[in-house]
Amino acid sequence: MPSAPTGSLPALVTPLTSPHDLDLDGLAALVRRALDDGATGVLVAGTTGEGTLLEPEQRVALTRAAVAAADGATVIAGASGPTVAAVRADVDRLAAAGADLVLVLAPAIQALRPEELADAHLAIADTADAALLVYHFPQLTGSSLTPEAVRELAGHEAIVGMKDSSDDSARRAAFVAAGGEGFGVLTGHAPSLQAALEAGAAGSITAIANVRQRHVTALHAAVAAGDAAEAARRQERLTAVSAGLTSVGGSMPAALKAALQLDGVLTERWCRPPLRSIPPAALDKVRTALLR
Repeated sequence: MPSAPTGSLPALVTPLTSPHDLDLDGLAALVRRALDDGATGVLVAGTTGEGTLLEPEQRVALTRAAVAAADGATVIAGASGPTVAAVRADVDRLAAAGADLVLVLAPAIQALRPEELADAHLAIADTADAALLVYHFPQLTGSSLTPEAVRELAGHEAIVGMKDSSDDSARRAAFVAAGGEGFGVLTGHAPSLQAALEAGAAGSITAIANVRQRHVTALHAAVAAGDAAEAARRQERLTAVSAGLTSVGGSMPAALKAALQLDGVLTERWCRPPLRSIPPAALDKVRTALLR
């Protein structure tokens, strides 16, 4: 069973040639670019990759394309679905497509208590033939885990870690302590990246790495070297760019795709409906955000 990844991984956007069609060549280019810029792996079909809006076979296609382009680097695929059974089936498909680990977003039709959220993840893990990461994103789902629930999850052999995208640094540090040795907590919250790494997080899976992978890599290196001043400088830059892209007015996937198009990395900036792409009139806001 693979262990939790370490280092910096981008939560990749999903390139599209139209609102409904994947650009797999574009995805492969994003994978290679991220690895060249210091990433230790990639995540596809996460929330930044609009994973919950894609068809199951599209998540499989993204996974296969990423594995082919990654040349042995870690590929994490995001699994989702409206029921535990649907998520179980998605995990099986993504594992069969070659994902090294599967990031599990539990069904989020209604808010769950911590013990209910843990029960959902344990039920999915019981039938999984893959290493799993728990996806904790309470701002999106309305469901939060506690350190006690994380301790229970860490005891399952198939669950090797978690991605915590919440903005609660103190709780994330408690998750690190609760998970114990062999359970990797990765942060998905870019504005608190330095704090997460200094608290013992195993790594990061961030959206901002789509456009600032080298800065994320450098921040990781600064924390590892004990250079708090350099880490703080890198953190300030990442936080500024993140805030700028958030202020554009669209979704984060839309803003990132617009930024990548402006940088000449993507040819199109389509989003999967119902998400809307950034309109031409707002592109100057994206340009300004990238200057921060």
